[in-house]
This record gives sequence, C-alpha cells and structure tokens, in this order.
Amino acid sequence: MSALPKIGLDIGSASIKLAELAPVGKKWKLLTMASIPSPANWMSNQKANSSLVVSDIIKLCKEAGVHGRRVVIALPEEQVSSHIIELPTMEDAEVEQALQWQVEQYIPMPLDQAVWSYQIVRRDTVGNGGIEVLVAAVAKSLVEFYRSVAESSGLEVLALETELMSTARSVLPANPQLALVVDIGSNSTDIGLVQNGNLLFTRAIATASNAFNRAIETGLGLESSQAEEYKNTYGFSNNHMEGKLTEVMAPVLNMIIEEIKKTIDFYSTKHHGETVKFITLSGGAAAIPEIIAQISTKLGLEVNMADPFARVILDESQKKAIGITGPFYSVALGLSMREI
Repeated sequence: MSALPKIGLDIGSASIKLAELAPVGKKWKLLTMASIPSPANWMSNQKANSSLVVSDIIKLCKEAGVHGRRVVIALPEEQVSSHIIELPTMEDAEVEQALQWQVEQYIPMPLDQAVWSYQIVRRDTVGNGGIEVLVAAVAKSLVEFYRSVAESSGLEVLALETELMSTARSVLPANPQLALVVDIGSNSTDIGLVQNGNLLFTRAIATASNAFNRAIETGLGLESSQAEEYKNTYGFSNNHMEGKLTEVMAPVLNMIIEEIKKTIDFYSTKHHGETVKFITLSGGAAAIPEIIAQISTKLGLEVNMADPFARVILDESQKKAIGITGPFYSVALGLSMREI
C-alpha cells in the first residue's frame, strides 16, 4: 500500500463529496473531507455542464484544504452495466481471453465503445464445477468525462470504480458472511451482495431519497425544502405528526424493500443454502429517523447503519463534525481507501 494520501471524489447528482485519507498501518487517518451541492440538473447534459462541475471541484478542494492531488473517482452505479457470467473451470490467466468472446452480448453498447473489467467471485459452484465472474462495463465517453473534469480541476486520476465497490470497501470488513449493502442516494438506490470483501451481485433502481421528498410534498402539501426538513427531522417516527409522514413515505420505502427482497431471493435460488446474514444501510437516507427499524421489521433481518469511519483515525473535532453524517461519505471514503 502506498504511504501517500489519496482523495476520494464522489460526483453525485445532488452533491459533490471528497475525502482525503493517509494510510497508517491497517487503518487510515482522515486528513480532510467536505461536500458541496452539485450544479442543478447537471447530469441531464454532462458535456454542457462540465465547466460548472470543474468550478465546483476546484472550490471544494480549496475549501477542504486538500493535501495532495492524487484522486480516485466514482462512476454512478446506474450507468454501469454489471452481470455475472458463468465459465468452465480454467486458470485465472485464461479468464480474460474467454470473456472476450462473450462480454459483448451482456453489455448495452458496442465493445469498442466500452470500458470493461471483471472479477472472479466464485469457483466450483456452478453445476458440476465452474467459475462465476462479475463483469462491469461502462461507456468510454462517461469515463472520459469524469477523467476530463478531474484533470481540468488540477487532479491526477489514479483510477475509477463503481460506487458500490467503494461503498463495500468502506463499510464492510472482509467477512465470510453474506451481506447486503443498500446505498440510498438522491436519485437511485444501489444494492450489492458482498462476501469476503467481494461484490457478488449488483443492481440499481431509480427509487431513492428524492422520492420520499416528492411523496411528502404530494401527500402533505408541503414545499420542497420543508419536505426535506421533515424527512430528515422526523422520518418514520410515529411519535410526530400523528404518523402522517410514515403513511405518505411508506409506499416509497416498500418499493425499495421489494427490490431488496428480489435481490435476496434471486441469489438464494441460484445458490441453495446461502442466505443474507445482515444488511448495511448507506447513503444520506441511512440517517432518516427510524428507517432502519422499518426495513429490519419488514424483512426480518438485522439492519445496521453504515460506519465508513470504523477503520479511520479521527481527532475529537472531526468526530464532532461528522455526527450522524457518516454514511453520506461512504463512497468517497471507500475510493480513498482503494489500494493502487
């Protein structure tokens, strides 16, 4: 592991977040972290809004007082095509060559317009033996965009990876238990099955934190800013507003829970006898009051709030500043923890 600090940069639809860590033994020391609202609706036309994104990244780095320029960047999960491909038993060196003949049928773009990578996630578990490989592909144009805005901001890009990969790295130890990471962002919820630090299966759905806001606005006739405040202050607590917030937000949460169930059922059906032991909830929505209890009750599983700072050395002022916002930085911290 390099002893040099790295910046993790998470350019989201609602906010841009960064965290800079320096390795200290098997832990990391937090040098700085910060966030800033993203340019409004910038993802609808990334090319036209690139200068706005660059300006905000430069501003954020200056305000945070970053120490270095080396950066790892997140790719939005909803724009990454991920699939599990089954192959006969073969040596690791043969896998890439075998995938060359199959990968194009699994990705929604011509192979010459894609950047793809793979990871062997299981061996000798398919039928009478074989391997399972997780393949992730993304458009070259998207990779070039993120690389361009970072370099235009004066940063040196070391790597790019998916949001779920970085989240899993920051919030879960390398544990043999099968776990589910649910990252509820502003516009999408990312779901990933993780075991021994490896992603086994991923999916992204277009129901997330902003959908709670819209449900509150419509159901209670509130303005957007007030809906956001009520969601973050009272959440699913039935001790406030006579449970009306829970009532209007429940259909949105049920949609997310249904997708979690489908993910668990799909994997358990394919791999008999393997069950999810617990769920880790990440993203800004993890801090919504009582959301963890709601999900746990409806799924009958242990659900905990992600703690991406579990292996990060913090001083007292940093601990106080973080408060309950820890899951908000899961992606940025995981990016900074990536070994290069």
